[in-house]
Amino acid sequence: MISKSTIQKVNDAADLLDVVGSFIKLKKRGANYLGNCPFHNEKTPSFTVSPTKGIYKCFGCGKAGNVITFVQEHEKLSYPEAITWLAKRYHIEVEQTELSNEAREQQQIEESLRIVNTYAAAYFNTILTDTEEGQAIGLSYFQERGFRKETIEKFQLGYCLEDRDQLAKEAIAKGYSKELLVKAGLVYDRHDKLQSIYSGRVIFPIHNQSGKVLGFGARILKTNEKAPKYINTPENEIYHKSKTLYGIYFAKNSISTLNECFLVEGYTDVISLHQTGIENVVASSGTSLTEDQLKLIKRYTKNLTILYDGDAAGIKAAVRGLDMAIEQGLNVQVVLLPDNHDPDSYVQAVGVEQFNVYIKNNKKDIILFKLEASLKEAKDDTIKKSELINDIAETLSKINKVEEFTKQQDYIRRCSQLLQIDEAGLIALVNKKIREKLGKEDYANKKEIDTLAQQASPEQIHIQPDINELLQRDYLQERGLIRILLENGNKPFDDKMSIADYIRVKVGNADFQNQPWMKIYHTYYAYLDESLQFPEEKFFTYHDNEEIRTAVIEALYFPYELSAGWQEKHHILTPTKEMTYIQDVNDTVTFFLLRKIRNMHRELFDELRNLNDTDMNEVMVLQLTILGLKKTEAELLEPMKSVMTK
Repeated sequence: MISKSTIQKVNDAADLLDVVGSFIKLKKRGANYLGNCPFHNEKTPSFTVSPTKGIYKCFGCGKAGNVITFVQEHEKLSYPEAITWLAKRYHIEVEQTELSNEAREQQQIEESLRIVNTYAAAYFNTILTDTEEGQAIGLSYFQERGFRKETIEKFQLGYCLEDRDQLAKEAIAKGYSKELLVKAGLVYDRHDKLQSIYSGRVIFPIHNQSGKVLGFGARILKTNEKAPKYINTPENEIYHKSKTLYGIYFAKNSISTLNECFLVEGYTDVISLHQTGIENVVASSGTSLTEDQLKLIKRYTKNLTILYDGDAAGIKAAVRGLDMAIEQGLNVQVVLLPDNHDPDSYVQAVGVEQFNVYIKNNKKDIILFKLEASLKEAKDDTIKKSELINDIAETLSKINKVEEFTKQQDYIRRCSQLLQIDEAGLIALVNKKIREKLGKEDYANKKEIDTLAQQASPEQIHIQPDINELLQRDYLQERGLIRILLENGNKPFDDKMSIADYIRVKVGNADFQNQPWMKIYHTYYAYLDESLQFPEEKFFTYHDNEEIRTAVIEALYFPYELSAGWQEKHHILTPTKEMTYIQDVNDTVTFFLLRKIRNMHRELFDELRNLNDTDMNEVMVLQLTILGLKKTEAELLEPMKSVMTK
């Protein structure tokens, strides 16, 4: 693990403006900088960078964060990878913390496998380009496929000699151990003699998102009915076929920019399309789509277009993994290529422009495509049609996110028309499937739910509120309180107390309706009490808890600011935050407390209405409490009378 001291050095040294400015063009606007968002296509700039706060926010797509999260999002890296990326940029040595023996051993194995794979990729590429056998067999094959020299270099394509002993001899001479070569799947041990697994095959290195070689795919060139056409690196500590997409390293930026991922079956399909300039393409390497592969695609886009052959096998392959893709919230379309072409052969036959036109004009929604294909197969068979209706209802029940309700209803309408059945009946069947699914989940989780219910207080047991009700809760007042606490907490309120002390005295342990704000509020004072120092904004904008980090950035970011031009051009004095922060604090705390009082007032009135008239003692207590709240409310409003209107 990367040490905390290294992370702190990176936090201190990394300049958000410098990093963001190396990827997009920024223009100064007041205290902030503005540019086109790198995370979604836009013509009007809405991506704002605050150098003083060290945070960014796009008011178009909502992306927000700090310099580390920017690198993570833009380069599609994990947190440790982003720290390492920034450390390299700012010439900071990455220190590792002490690991357990088991963790250290695992890390060493993984690193060793990466090193030997890097060596093997370079070795195979050299054999391809610099040996007579490699040029005559491997290079000529790639050239016949139309791959140019720069394409071969980009994808690090290679060739493995027919001589089964050669790879092991050279690798061991370079210092690589026998055990490591076997574990990496490069050789196998037969009677204490190491034999190359990929001999006589062309080699396709498989990279992860960071460009590191995880393993290899290898294609045989000679006719051999006993040998498989393609073989892959066996599963090991770093290579998991179900979690890997061929070409993802070369495609990720294009996928993010175009907001669409093309999925094909083979290595050569990916390479051929990349060579023509279509770079937002990856391959599943002949496997059925897996949940991990879909999650990997979703990191870059929600729009997936599957390009497959137009034959029966292609149709089946296209709908494979459909339900999983829907559950991941992906928008899936399919394009079947004509005349049994695959993407490689078709783009070479018609050229890139005609290829793009065909893709654009022949995209079909995957659910409707599946339904149309299945209807052709079922024809007039009542039993098959009944099974199809159940199957489609099962698929549509997977679209269960609130924000996709309209999408689900549209599918139901269109599917009922194609199936020539009553729309209400299909709705009922889809709902039945959803209830069955929820019932199974409830049964599976019953013990856990019972345990949680026993532990929960009555206040914690509640019905999921309507979204409008959530929006009406004390969101703005709570966000405002957090903003002034973060921006002004360390400033003096008067000669006796700080702003943070004043807020604690006034607000105390008031119950926040919105959990992120409550977490930030309590975290702030816990830090203050423990360290006797005010937490800096960076403590929160770089917080480990993503919910806290995101909420803080939202609280601190205000899309508008007073222009200095008012004073420069019109000679109108505009008050700065430093001049008005006491008033800002008083107003924000007052509105926060007023909102709480009015909520309590409403709740007490509801309770009073529901009381039995005979319970006079309880009625009296409630009435006195309401009067007390009214008095407190009047006291809060007293200083504001001069600016309030009826």
